[in-house]
Amino acid sequence: MNQASYKDRAITPLEEFSTDWERMIDSLLGRTVGSVLRAGGSDKFTPHLDVVETAKDFVVSVDLPGVKPEDVKVEMEDGKLSISGKREHTVEENTKNVHRVERTKGSFYRMVTLPRDIDTEKIDAKYEQGVLRISLPKSVEKQPRKIDIRTGS
Repeated sequence: MNQASYKDRAITPLEEFSTDWERMIDSLLGRTVGSVLRAGGSDKFTPHLDVVETAKDFVVSVDLPGVKPEDVKVEMEDGKLSISGKREHTVEENTKNVHRVERTKGSFYRMVTLPRDIDTEKIDAKYEQGVLRISLPKSVEKQPRKIDIRTGS
């Protein structure tokens, strides 16, 4: 499936469950066994990500080792952050004496649903040492506000 067609379809709960299941197999049995068991094998790359919420923003960190920043696309639409791109294979297919190939290649697509109270004009994305870090500030009116208590008259 090419990268352009990913945006045109919604990710189903079953697909999200499938991705989580694949990660569990990878962690329990080792990445090689998990990769063999999943459909598509080495042409599917699913980067891991973390989502952290603070009082002021959400921060999404995505592991993208071996991915060039120009091969990544980040979009925010209708409360959904989508991250897509591709990772090329680093081992030439006709190289002699290849003993093991565990690193996956191919197109990827991750989507995170966030509250709609994101200030989309202030979203910031930074790529450093193979990690994409996206800061999504909450809209000012949705942030917690301290109410001062007055005393006396």
